Amino acid sequence: VNNDGQRHALSKAKSYAQNFGMGFGCFVFSGGCGTGKNHLAAAIGNHLLAKNNTVLVVTIPDLMLRVRRCYDGGESEASLLDDLCKVDLLVLDEVGVQRETRGEWVILNQVIDRRLSSLKPVGVLTNLNARELTDVLGARVMDRLTMDGGIWVDFTWGSYRKNVSHLRVIK
Repeated sequence: VNNDGQRHALSKAKSYAQNFGMGFGCFVFSGGCGTGKNHLAAAIGNHLLAKNNTVLVVTIPDLMLRVRRCYDGGESEASLLDDLCKVDLLVLDEVGVQRETRGEWVILNQVIDRRLSSLKPVGVLTNLNARELTDVLGARVMDRLTMDGGIWVDFTWGSYRKNVSHLRVIK
């Protein structure tokens, strides 16, 4: 932790993890690549797993591949949605990189809407700002993501990866 923004993000993540299950709340981590969004989401997930909660982290491209497999393999999209709603916390990574097709927007909104209707929290990791994410998800979903204790954290600092002076090669 090197600056006030990172201290704020860490504090929000710790608070979210420690208060999980006490009320309902989602989180949105927004910022550039390499700023620690996944790192803090993984820390939340690890904390919850240690407390016997269930957590699933899925990238939007992987989710869309899984949806396409449902269509190609004759599987039920409803059963996939049910599976995504069973976990205590679902973290959607790379929100905003979908191909912006109507079908992908509908699927993403179905997943989020079904979870929120069941009072199951969603974590969203994105490179988009609030306006851009609202364009992708819609005002209704955005409003629901931030209601009832939901948090939005902006990761406004530069990439940590750019500060790494060397890469280790594992042989």
